[in-house]
Amino acid sequence: MTVTGDDTSEAAWLEDARPRLRSAVRVGPALARGPATIHYVADAQTRAYFQVGPREAFLMRRLDGARSLADLGAEYAGRFGRRLDAAHWQRLLGLLADRRLLDPAGPDELARMREKAELARRSEGRSALHWRVPIPGAARLVPAVGRRAGWLLHPVVAAPLAVAGLVVCVLVTLNWSALYAEVRPGWGVLAALLAWLMYAVHELAHGVACHRYGGLPTQIGVMWRFPLMAPYCKVDDVVTFPRAWQRVATAFAGVYVNLALLVPLGALWLWGPDGPRPLVAALLLSGATIVLVNLLPVLRLDGYHMLEHATSTADLQGESFRFAAAFLRHGPAGVRAYPRRARWLHASYTLVSVAVLAPVAFLVVRLWFETLAGLWGAKAAVLVLGAEAVLVGVLLRWWVLRRQRRRAERQD
Repeated sequence: MTVTGDDTSEAAWLEDARPRLRSAVRVGPALARGPATIHYVADAQTRAYFQVGPREAFLMRRLDGARSLADLGAEYAGRFGRRLDAAHWQRLLGLLADRRLLDPAGPDELARMREKAELARRSEGRSALHWRVPIPGAARLVPAVGRRAGWLLHPVVAAPLAVAGLVVCVLVTLNWSALYAEVRPGWGVLAALLAWLMYAVHELAHGVACHRYGGLPTQIGVMWRFPLMAPYCKVDDVVTFPRAWQRVATAFAGVYVNLALLVPLGALWLWGPDGPRPLVAALLLSGATIVLVNLLPVLRLDGYHMLEHATSTADLQGESFRFAAAFLRHGPAGVRAYPRRARWLHASYTLVSVAVLAPVAFLVVRLWFETLAGLWGAKAAVLVLGAEAVLVGVLLRWWVLRRQRRRAERQD
């Protein structure tokens, strides 16, 4: 890709070169990440994902093998006000070639990229508090499941089922004490197993929705997230879906399935026989809890991702906390680089998070203090809480530094 010689040879190369992005490569929509705008790039063959800026995304979308670099340079100049020379093109095309995003790319090269991407995915975010065990071949079963059960995601079916599930969820909330009184310990193991299976279907629904809109899950398996063991489904392709509603629907699919499962359970509780009522009550409580917890936008669960996709943002929570920290350290000058929309969005999310999490944290600390004081006395309870606060502060600092290091590595 190196061009040597005078301006004539450079111009001839720009006129003749017609690079083409491989058909398996998709460039996602613009997403706001703090003060910047990014695009995700996905390779459906290697399952590798990259992050680029708006200028690179503009050019990559136009690498179709029909237009020359000179033609693309003219379009680029009309959009960004400057024309790219051969050196700029060589850097961009060299980067794309290194990642095997251009045609042609041999099967051995693609296999190596696939192995590298899978290794990175397996090692991502592993710690004593969080790790994943993917089930081999599980993600490849999603298209078959989608062909048989995808009709459940059609709006004509999904809308009334979701509304009916919300009605049952409200009824469960209003009758929480009565349902809890009906739960019997003898049904506990079976109720826990069925609730776990309900959540497995929840995760599978994300994969089916991802496939419905043109993607495919990268992993399906079991995840340890302290203190729970739960199924998971990674739908990384969602960041390349062109329409926000497709991304929101994929994030909502799990909650939708839980709402749909609440409908027959609600009918059984209202009109069914008395024998299985303790089991039905336990499943209604667990199902409604899954729905309500997942919809909270301050937790990094479905509701949070729905909000991210609806606002076309990336890492909304982390960027909001960085925004708040910059504002607290430097005042308005610290957030001047953020566009107006980003300032409003990050400030709103931070305020909502504080409004939701602060009372919850206060109640948890109060309950824990009262428990410790009842065991060892008030002074000992204060010492224990103080030590725990220091430990939490150290862990949070380690977590922040770790995220900053990983973010710097991704940018490199």
